[in-house]
Amino acid sequence: MSKFIKLTNLIINVNYIQSIVIKPNKYCINVASNRFDGSKWIVAGFGMGTISSYNSVIELCEIQNSSDYKIVSDWIANH
Repeated sequence: MSKFIKLTNLIINVNYIQSIVIKPNKYCINVASNRFDGSKWIVAGFGMGTISSYNSVIELCEIQNSSDYKIVSDWIANH
């Protein structure tokens, strides 16, 4: 089995797929990213900070992206 899904303009590493939301005639693929941003503030010896990550959603419509939709449908059926 391949570890990648090759679409028309995109190659997806399946290890980063968090979930696939299946809607009528549409797939929403939630992809995690390994990119993080953070910041910190230190005032008078006290510190505070934040960290955030970025996630992407890839939407494939059966009508607008029929070939990609079929690729993902076949991949889902085989897994």
